[in-house]
Amino acid sequence: GTWGALPDLLKDNADSFPPFDEWDFLFVGYDTKDPLTFLDIARLICTHWEQAAAGALPLGRRYDKVALLGHSLGTLGIRQALCAWAIQPQGMRTALHSVTLFGTPLNGSPLAKFATWRYKIAEALKPGSAQLKMLRTWLKGAFKKEPWPDARVILGLDDRVVGYREVDFIEWPGDREPVTMTNYDHSDLVKPVSWAESSVVSFVRQAIQ
Repeated sequence: GTWGALPDLLKDNADSFPPFDEWDFLFVGYDTKDPLTFLDIARLICTHWEQAAAGALPLGRRYDKVALLGHSLGTLGIRQALCAWAIQPQGMRTALHSVTLFGTPLNGSPLAKFATWRYKIAEALKPGSAQLKMLRTWLKGAFKKEPWPDARVILGLDDRVVGYREVDFIEWPGDREPVTMTNYDHSDLVKPVSWAESSVVSFVRQAIQ
């Protein structure tokens, strides 16, 4: 649901358009009410890559390259997976082709305080939370020692969930300068209108080139 029509658009079009035709696409979902820490999402990401690299069923073949694309809370799970070496499957960093982060909570979310009754992870998403501070420091040390491909950050200038003012765009280790999209809110960033006219499809193309 996060990605709107993107899964169906890839299913219908990917095999006819390079470089999409050289890749397989896996959408990993989770119930937002479940995670307590960013590590919970990171473990999910690492488990799926471990299965893909091993050729476990139902995949049925071994993969040797991975591009990670995430949205919102999922981007913090990706960030955690990049620096939590203890949970990374062997060879994951060398297999990493690119990292693309849509609507990433660079400084948490000003709306998190309204969601603590519903989502356990909301406490960690409050601006300046202990988990966010810890993750950013952890990421800085890990990137300095064993860097990964610079993450491409896509932000909507109408995104009131994670912030949309210049002051909200806090630099994280390993990130390129953010790409800011006008007239896009938190959800629109990853919901394509069509295959031919979609910024999301264009960003996916750039991630797998």
